[in-house]
Amino acid sequence: MKIPEHLNKPLLEQLADQADSDDFIVIRGTALGYGLLDDMEKRNEYIQKFIDTPKPELLGNELARELQARAVGMLLLDQKATDLLDQAKELFETELEKALPNLPEDIAIDVATEPLKMARQSRSGLMENAFLRKEWKTCVNEAEHGRAIIPDYLLYQPHREGYPIEFVAKGMDNSNMDLVTKGVEMQEEFLQYVIEVGYLKPWEEAYFVSYAISLISRNLIK
Repeated sequence: MKIPEHLNKPLLEQLADQADSDDFIVIRGTALGYGLLDDMEKRNEYIQKFIDTPKPELLGNELARELQARAVGMLLLDQKATDLLDQAKELFETELEKALPNLPEDIAIDVATEPLKMARQSRSGLMENAFLRKEWKTCVNEAEHGRAIIPDYLLYQPHREGYPIEFVAKGMDNSNMDLVTKGVEMQEEFLQYVIEVGYLKPWEEAYFVSYAISLISRNLIK
C-alpha cells in the first residue's frame, strides 16, 4: 500500500496540522497516515496516543467498533488486546440478537432497514473479531453469514466470492498458504484502489482497521 507521489506533500502538511489534536478519531487518522507513509515510529507514537485517549460515550455497534479499533492498535504494538476483543464481541453479539428477528424476508430488494444495517455491522464486526483472535473457522462462518444478508450489487465485486480475511482464515485453517496469499493480495489491492481513486484520505480514520488487518495478514505468510 503506497501513497501516490503527488499526495505525499499535502499528506505530510495535513498530518502536521493535526498533530496536536486531542480528538481520538483524528489521532487514529494520523496514525493511519504515517503508517501509509511507512513512518513506523510516528505511526506507533500516534497509535499509542489514540489508545490512551478516554473511551468515547458510544453504544452498541458503534462502541464495539471503537473498542475493536483500539484492540487492533494494541495488536500492532504487540500488546495484549484480549479484554477489548471480548468486550467488542459481546456488544456485537447483543446487537445481532436484537436485529435478527426483524430482518426483511427479501434481502435482495431491501433498502437497508435499521435492523438489517445493524445485523450487517454486527456480522462484519464478529468476522473481524474472530480473525483477530485467530479463530479461523468462526471467522469463515461469520463471513458466510454476513455475505448472505448483503445483495451482490452492494458488494465490492471480488468480495462476492469471499472476503480477503475469509480467504486468509480458510487458508490458515486448512494449511493452504495459497489461499492466505490470495486473501492478503486482495486486501492490499482493495486498499490501494481506494487510495488511488481518492476514497481513502489517509488523514482520516475510516480504514485504520482494514490497514491493520492487512499488516496482520501479511505477517502470517512471512
